[in-house]
Amino acid sequence: MDSADPEPTEVDPGGNQYAEGGKWHYAEQIKGRIFTITTDCVHPDTGEVLLTVETIEKRLSKSSVEYFAWVLHDKDCFTESDLEGNPRAVLGEHKPDHFHVVMQLKNQASVGQVARGYKLHPGCVRKKEGQGTFLDCIEYLTHEHEKQQKLGKHLYADDEVHSNFDWRMAVDERVAARKQGFHSGAAAKKMKIRLAVMNGQMTLKQVREDEPGVYVQDLEKLQKLQQDFRLHQPAPRHRTNYFIGGMAGDERKGRTGKTQLAKLFARTLFRDLDADECYYVATDPRVPLQNYKGQPVIIWDDYNALDLMEALGGRSGVWQVFDDHPSATDVNIKYGATRLVHTVNIITKTTPYAEFLDGLAGEYTDKSGKQHKAEDRNQSWGRFPVVFEVTIHSIVMLLNRGFVDDTDDFLAYEEVARMRASMREVCAGLDSIEDDAEREAATYQVGDFLLRPMLDQHANLQPVASRKATEVVGELLSGIEILDGEALEKDAKEEAGRASDLKRLEAEALAHAKTIGAPVEYLTPSGQRAAMCPDGVTWGWTNGSPLHLVEGGAR
Repeated sequence: MDSADPEPTEVDPGGNQYAEGGKWHYAEQIKGRIFTITTDCVHPDTGEVLLTVETIEKRLSKSSVEYFAWVLHDKDCFTESDLEGNPRAVLGEHKPDHFHVVMQLKNQASVGQVARGYKLHPGCVRKKEGQGTFLDCIEYLTHEHEKQQKLGKHLYADDEVHSNFDWRMAVDERVAARKQGFHSGAAAKKMKIRLAVMNGQMTLKQVREDEPGVYVQDLEKLQKLQQDFRLHQPAPRHRTNYFIGGMAGDERKGRTGKTQLAKLFARTLFRDLDADECYYVATDPRVPLQNYKGQPVIIWDDYNALDLMEALGGRSGVWQVFDDHPSATDVNIKYGATRLVHTVNIITKTTPYAEFLDGLAGEYTDKSGKQHKAEDRNQSWGRFPVVFEVTIHSIVMLLNRGFVDDTDDFLAYEEVARMRASMREVCAGLDSIEDDAEREAATYQVGDFLLRPMLDQHANLQPVASRKATEVVGELLSGIEILDGEALEKDAKEEAGRASDLKRLEAEALAHAKTIGAPVEYLTPSGQRAAMCPDGVTWGWTNGSPLHLVEGGAR
């Protein structure tokens, strides 16, 4: 495997050499799924670059490639085994740097197809077949086999081998099975399942149900591979946050079915998943995400503002996990870390929403005794487009006015729906259904009907990615203005003039309000207060301009 045919110096002699009757037509007849490539980096006579790392990485990233491993052999010297039939070989001298690539494709291909993809002579490509052959070829990449070491070949380090799976674990198991005389079928099956878990194609629940023997024997490694899969996932494009709490002034705030509502909402949003695959319930703030397994919904059950900040390492951690356009977020768990890939947060608490949201942004003292100053309330209120007030007999849905009006003022909600129902009775009724399949079907039927306003609003909040990049970029660039030099100085002067005019107008409005003795106050654009007259007439502003005597009060 150390070298390709001496002949492959000619990449394409001209014409379609792969057509019938062509010099390389034979390569179209040799088909398989496992291939190796061996070629010098540079042509020994012409100096032409034959293959590069960039080309290898580009070709192996194609969706047609299932598994691969490759290495650059740049420390080899000619051994006695290389001398026969190779006039260029000189014992002990450095061999030309060369690549070895091993790949397993998802579907059959021909030697010619592979060679053309890499722009190589077909003699550089070999089809391989046989049980365990793929791992045997990968074992060769380091020259670790006893035969290669006896020949005096350089031993390459594991980190010089590039792969899209845990090749070291696979090769070690293959070698162990070979030494013990075991048939490689069981090892190949175990490796296939491991790779499926690592690539997110199979869950641990599926392994447990479909392959209980492998699950029992290999659970620890499978858990690590599932964790590895999550750590390599990109952040979701969008995340939506909901708060389910009690109603202000309602004496009965506990045991009204808030957690049951959260679970039913999650199941109805992701109806193709079982409950344990659909949502994760975080309970203990000390280890809130220890058993998180990549579920799309996290329910923060009975968390107050301080609990949430303790669980996520402070207020900045809350802002990060509850960001509606999240970055990749890794959180520490016992013996490692996990990545949050969920798209929905639901907080349940008996507290009314205003008290909870103000607590998130307000002044607080952490468990170490350090005091933290209050932050802008928009930071917390603006992260929750929808909140719910749950009583014994109803569910009230409120929508943040900042989202309704598409503004940056998020400090108010308006009621948009009211569902008259008792969540305790709903859950008790569903639990009373004996047949599992019938109960599952009934859960979705009731959820679709009861939660229709919630489901509709969730759909409305999701971004629609349907536009072409050129259209969006053109639109954005046309709305961007860059000021520098004289233009910047002019804009600064104009801004100062506008600020001065605004202060003068506010002063006039305040003087007018004082003259008429208005008892009710409203914030003006600069943060001062304008007053409403006793007869309901207000002096205020619209878009920074004075608004004289507006009927109905400031809005």
